[in-house]
Amino acid sequence: MNNNTIIFTDGSSSGYAELPVPAAYLQWTRGNSQAQGAVKDDPALYFGGWRAFVQGHDNTPLPTLPLPIVRRVSADGKHPYQVYATNVLTFLPIQHRTRFELRERVVDPQTGREYERTVAVSKKHGDGYAPHRQVFGLVFGQGESAPAVLDVKRWSSFITFERAGGQWNKISVPSGKALLRRYGTLGHVRDGVALPSFEEYKKSLSTPIEAIGLDKPIFVDITPEMIDLWERSKAWAECPRWNAEGDVEDEPPLVTVAQKEYEAQCATMGLTNIEAAALLKENGGDYDRALAALTGNALTDEETINQALASTDIAPAEDPF
Repeated sequence: MNNNTIIFTDGSSSGYAELPVPAAYLQWTRGNSQAQGAVKDDPALYFGGWRAFVQGHDNTPLPTLPLPIVRRVSADGKHPYQVYATNVLTFLPIQHRTRFELRERVVDPQTGREYERTVAVSKKHGDGYAPHRQVFGLVFGQGESAPAVLDVKRWSSFITFERAGGQWNKISVPSGKALLRRYGTLGHVRDGVALPSFEEYKKSLSTPIEAIGLDKPIFVDITPEMIDLWERSKAWAECPRWNAEGDVEDEPPLVTVAQKEYEAQCATMGLTNIEAAALLKENGGDYDRALAALTGNALTDEETINQALASTDIAPAEDPF
């Protein structure tokens, strides 16, 4: 390395390597046996499945997916939102990365807002650490394909995703072909009725990710575009900062649309920083509630929606399975 590179530096640390193309992030959610009425229009809500938001925190469109778009409402009935959702996902994995994270819930002393942050990272499982697997690849559906990342962060989904992957790994793939893997759930049938599947561990329920269609594997030709994505996503998979072990620098929580609007309204109304912080604290650190208290109009965004999702849509945080 040129010594001038070391001497003439601004002290900035290297950032996170990005994917070569925009990609939607899909997460696994457990089933809801009380949502049988939605099985036709939203089978992923009933059986469990994959979902990705249609809009981002700033209400801008996120990368599209060749999947159905469904409308859901949070448990309190106040937050309608749209997601891409499917109980079975057809997916071609291209790159992956895994680490184990020590997470803690902390409270912002200025606002009283509670949020989860990662405080330490390890490449091996340790006491109190939870897995984080990200798989970059292509989602296939409706005669199209689109880039996506499977974001697996809970023990329940991590263990069953590994199990399903092991089953797919046993399939013999012809030369020049790639295997499309189908990850998801079809539930099970009892007395002629299709029901969501659950696995129980220490009183917590989760829907397992299964390998669907092992008896009828689907192969596609390996194209130059696939090879190009594989080559260009290596930096993302091998990102030194994401894969670094040890303590993680404390990063501020994500700034949401509601937070921006609240701060703007406080400035417009002449509130001091102390007064704004006090009002926010009175509302439990919830910017949407504080905004409603300030102006009478609440503003919903994806962060607010995500925090208010029904417990049946996301497994409990304490689920260690």
